[in-house]
Amino acid sequence: MTNEKQPTRPSRTEPNNEDFEALVSRYEGPLLRYVTRILRDADAAQDVVQNTLIKLLKRWKDALEPSPQMSTWLYRVAHNGSVDYIRKESRKRDLHVRHSEEVKTGETLAMPEIRERSEALELAESLLGVLSLREQQLVVLKVYEEKSYRELSAITGLGQGNVGYILHHAMKKMAQAARDLQRP
Repeated sequence: MTNEKQPTRPSRTEPNNEDFEALVSRYEGPLLRYVTRILRDADAAQDVVQNTLIKLLKRWKDALEPSPQMSTWLYRVAHNGSVDYIRKESRKRDLHVRHSEEVKTGETLAMPEIRERSEALELAESLLGVLSLREQQLVVLKVYEEKSYRELSAITGLGQGNVGYILHHAMKKMAQAARDLQRP
């Protein structure tokens, strides 16, 4: 399991349901957008975000009030949950592939049904596909979630300079892939 740090201030006594519901309504949508873009699976994203919010309720030691510190913590936990989910699914997929090779049934794994999307969205998704997982996460956080380099650093655990370097090269990769797609 990934290491998730949270502030170490004095613990509160009892969580207030109204405060928690207000936090859910404020952070659930942005977290869902972020995780869905990383996982490309809305159902899995809902599970990851739900687990993130449960961790907030169980582990957050400060008052349940929106703050930049809480936002960063939530994105960090959601980020780690997404990475854990991808690793788990990758292991499952590898196991299925090995099993199918052993059985030699000739059947292929069913591909998830692809929803209709605009050409621009399809292009953006295909371009994200040329990036590594870390690059994808940073691009999604920076472009779609409009996070600052400082927030990206706190969420991913990378230094701000490293975040900038990775984003720069990720954008160059995406631009090159877009040029390659347009060549005859």
